[in-house]
Amino acid sequence: MKELILVTTGLEDTWPESDKSILFLGEWCRLYSRKHLWKKFDSEIVPYHWDDRIKLYKDYQYLLELFERILNELATELNKIHGVSHTIRYWRIIIGPWLMMFLPVIFDRWSCLHVAIDKYPITNTKIQEGVNLNCVPQSMEHFSDMVKSDIWNHRLYSSILKFLKFEKISFIKTSKNISKWQMNKASEKKNILSKIKNMMIVATSLFSRNKNYFFSSTYLSKIDNIKLQLKLGQVPVIYQEHYSSESVSQQYFRKMTLSGFKCNSTFEQFAKEVIPMQMPTAYLEGYKELSERTNNIRWPKVPKLIWTSNSYFMDEIFKFWTAKKVEKGVPLVIGQHGGHYGQGLFSISEYHELKICDHYLSWGWGNGADKVIPVGTVKKPIKNKRKKQDDKPILFLITGTSRYSGGIASLPISSQWIDYLDDQMEFYENLPVQISSNVIIRLYPHDYEWSQFERWKDRFPDSKIDECKEEFNKVIANTKLFISGWNTTTYLESLLSNIPTVIFWEPEYFEIRDDAKGFFEKLKKVGILHDDPISAVNHVKKIWGDIDSWWEHPDVISARSEFTDKYAYSNDLLEKLCGVFKDISDR
Repeated sequence: MKELILVTTGLEDTWPESDKSILFLGEWCRLYSRKHLWKKFDSEIVPYHWDDRIKLYKDYQYLLELFERILNELATELNKIHGVSHTIRYWRIIIGPWLMMFLPVIFDRWSCLHVAIDKYPITNTKIQEGVNLNCVPQSMEHFSDMVKSDIWNHRLYSSILKFLKFEKISFIKTSKNISKWQMNKASEKKNILSKIKNMMIVATSLFSRNKNYFFSSTYLSKIDNIKLQLKLGQVPVIYQEHYSSESVSQQYFRKMTLSGFKCNSTFEQFAKEVIPMQMPTAYLEGYKELSERTNNIRWPKVPKLIWTSNSYFMDEIFKFWTAKKVEKGVPLVIGQHGGHYGQGLFSISEYHELKICDHYLSWGWGNGADKVIPVGTVKKPIKNKRKKQDDKPILFLITGTSRYSGGIASLPISSQWIDYLDDQMEFYENLPVQISSNVIIRLYPHDYEWSQFERWKDRFPDSKIDECKEEFNKVIANTKLFISGWNTTTYLESLLSNIPTVIFWEPEYFEIRDDAKGFFEKLKKVGILHDDPISAVNHVKKIWGDIDSWWEHPDVISARSEFTDKYAYSNDLLEKLCGVFKDISDR
């Protein structure tokens, strides 16, 4: 049997000489931009353990149960460390987003290594000398960036191998200085617009009242935000605070032992060991500073309610402030973030959002729970310019995901993106030239080092590529047909905006919950949704001569109207929000 050297990431200084046989742990190791290098090796790739989607769903259920057990223990430990007595819900709001990402991440890396070790004759793997997990993130946003990097993942894989007492390790020196991980801070553009925005925030804060309705990152347009606040009888206020920290990890705070947590497996022992090492400084060393800061910001002392569609995830100031208010009985309202919600079979993000809120504003769906209130999509419909369709292009949207997994949902994860991309290319390749010459391929704005542009241009040199230099709403408003291959927000927007739409995806990667299947089946019957790229190609060829006749057929109108009524309707949004918020605040 061939002997193999294990490579866990794309860090090339951990690779062997080219005359050795390599076992790549996953596609994330093989950067497309570096194919001239890795193609020289005799190599194999470890099958991705979550390609077994039944296993993925079982792991999802297990990780939710583990999340709850560890959260309970962390709440006890953090209360003790900080000398406070907050509720589990308080800590769920603050540390929940980090913990719900961290646990699936380390479980995924753990499982990948176990498959490799159990099934392959590994003779060696290289680890950078001095590498450990003492590169502590400062915040949830910082952690989210770190998880996507080769360096952090190399450290995690190395820590797992050491924990497992894997003996076939060679330690190597590296020329890169990785002793410290610096947070990448986006430099704020000091232009006129940003100065005006900051002035508006300061000016409107003067009108903030202690019993205001509090809105943060709701996805309402600026104009609708102002209109809604006026309808609710308050002077419009913009609330925004920026968090940055230079807190350094300190041994005192890292002595957490989670002594009350009972481990049921070796993986849980590893999780118990690394959680204190990797918890962001915002929740340990920086906790007191952040807590005090949120006591002094010019935000309402007793808001009637708090509404956000986004700030609950990475905005540390919002999370700290909100957690305190919720403990005092202020209702927390979470608005639907985008697509997949209410449709996908599982989503750890949806689980968390429903857990932390008192009320959840959906785009149309309900789940039988009183807390889910259908109000319709908060995003404004796209202004569809459907006249003179002949000279307009087809917009073909490509979606991306990180090379390294960062969570769990019924969507393609990590290297499964390669399979997704293959389907997109198969669709494009099989279009007749008279159609493909009208297609604009819009790439995902975050590349994650997948080299989207190079992949498309290498295979289809004459393809027209849109690299997201213009706003999506402007581009899609001027298209005759929209093509999407991912269960996400954009096709909901196109359907709602009456833009002819064709969707296709591999059902194995886009599992749908039972109560949504009937709505998707109706889309299939009228040619909007397809299970594979060739079926979608055949339909586009069929309707190409007269797209409007297909789109305006009564059966198609009925199917898409029924679908958008359930998952993305738009009707008197501000009136509905005003009524809902007044009702909540009066309770």
